Amino acid sequence: MAPHVPLETLVLAAAAVGLDLPLRTYPAGEPIRDQAQLGLLGKLRAALGPGLTWRTEVPIDVRGDLRAWDAAIGGRGWTVPVDAETRLYVQALTRRLALKRRGSESDVVLLLVSDTRHNRTTLRVARAELAADFPLAGASILSELAASRRPAASGIVLL
Repeated sequence: MAPHVPLETLVLAAAAVGLDLPLRTYPAGEPIRDQAQLGLLGKLRAALGPGLTWRTEVPIDVRGDLRAWDAAIGGRGWTVPVDAETRLYVQALTRRLALKRRGSESDVVLLLVSDTRHNRTTLRVARAELAADFPLAGASILSELAASRRPAASGIVLL
């Protein structure tokens, strides 16, 4: 074993004898990396009405795509994906969600956001930018979900 050989040297040596050198990474450390996000998702789950289903880490339905929705809420004949954010960065968020939405069968997506000063300010500043993609008010969404109904449109829920 050669623990201090640079990766480039290993790749070149493998190529010289006709081999590919795959590289895989695996999570290390604590199994739960974002306790705050789990807490946020738990708040939304607690607000759901009876009869609704709740799944986490729901894969995007695009072959070869390894991304997943943080959660999905389901009712009779419908599913609404949920993306949870503990700290908003709007530009990166809108790009990422646009790509996820292309692979989603649902026309309704919920953006779940932690109720923090930073996030409230970010949402206030980016209101016009987000309004077209998330037209429904969070209170309306929570009301529909509490009544076990599918929200009529996408929206942002601040919890």
